[in-house]
Amino acid sequence: MSKVLMSDSIHANRCCAFRCTGLLRLWIRCPYPLALAVGQLSYRTKRDLLLCVVICQTLVAQPVEYFVSPSGNPTNSGSATSPWPSVGFALANATGGDLITLLPGTYAEPVVVELSGTAGQPTVIRSQRKWEAIILGSPTHGIYVADGVTNVVIDGLQVVSAAIDGVKVGSYATVRNCWIHHSGRQGVSAHRTRGTMLERNLIEHNGTDPVFDHGIYLSGTNAIVRGNVIRWNQRYGCQFYADAPASTAECQFYNNLVYGNRNALTVWSAAGQTNYVFNNTLWSDRYVLGGNGGILCASNNILLGPGVRRIFNAENGAEIRADYNLISATGRRHGPHDVMVVQPGLVNPDRGLFWLRADSPARAAAAAGIVPPVDFFGREQQRGLDVGAFQYRPHLTRDTRVLDPSPARPDYWLPEVTTAP
Repeated sequence: MSKVLMSDSIHANRCCAFRCTGLLRLWIRCPYPLALAVGQLSYRTKRDLLLCVVICQTLVAQPVEYFVSPSGNPTNSGSATSPWPSVGFALANATGGDLITLLPGTYAEPVVVELSGTAGQPTVIRSQRKWEAIILGSPTHGIYVADGVTNVVIDGLQVVSAAIDGVKVGSYATVRNCWIHHSGRQGVSAHRTRGTMLERNLIEHNGTDPVFDHGIYLSGTNAIVRGNVIRWNQRYGCQFYADAPASTAECQFYNNLVYGNRNALTVWSAAGQTNYVFNNTLWSDRYVLGGNGGILCASNNILLGPGVRRIFNAENGAEIRADYNLISATGRRHGPHDVMVVQPGLVNPDRGLFWLRADSPARAAAAAGIVPPVDFFGREQQRGLDVGAFQYRPHLTRDTRVLDPSPARPDYWLPEVTTAP
């Protein structure tokens, strides 16, 4: 067995799947002769062959799930009741496309992922309960997806005090529902990637260098960054950067709340490349939205800041195509449908409550043709009437919380918020 602690049943099932897969491949390559041969088989052999095909289709499509606990043991089986002792041990004994579930507890180890999944069956590392599996104090990256490794999902983990980046991922990776904070450098990084997805994360207090450290630091194509809260990071909340000869292109940044960072968002790309920023709430007292080279399309955003230095900042020939944004009166109207305001009509930004009030000028001010496929909470939506990261919801106007995170109550995605009308 290639995996020393794989249970006999799992090993037998996989061997059966491999045999069946080989038979199916033979059928595909020479279907007519094999069909003649099958026609001459006995009923029992035909029945067994059909059963093998069914088993193959079932087993190959199902990932194997392993469990990890800080109190686990290397002689355990990796089941929920007999977990392994570390994430590294699980990765050494898993296969690409498997599911690794972390039970609550603190994991004082760097996590290095070298197992690629597939589009249909990614390699998944997740917390059994959101934010209660804690990757703590890594001397390097908190979670490092090795160069060239693709189709990896990181879900629901808390990553704390990594010396370098909290999470570094590759192409076709997804980081969702994570709390990533107090990293030495970037909160999340992705370099020259394709199809990166960052969604519904809380990314805060990352970086030590006020020039080079950001909440998110990303380059590549077709990335989607949505539904995140990005706050109190050293430089930018998020920087898309151009890394020659690669570039940042066709990336989408929407439904994000970005505040408390030195600057909110900047997008660097090569001339002729286009990226999209829409339905965000961006707040900064320095630069709110910047473009460096390329074309930046920006609509349906709330762009604010007390004494902000500049709402839009275009450098190195960048073309910012902006309209239907709600802008601080200290800024400058960029498009004919931009709304200039002194009071944006938010519930209580000092408490992190950027929900819209009933009297907010952001209501019914959005470009109707620009609708994110999901809202901030991840719910599908068919239309979006309001500018900013949050559509108006009457029950949210009564919210009085101070939205500071807690593993016991992971704020911003509380059930009473996401299920209320």
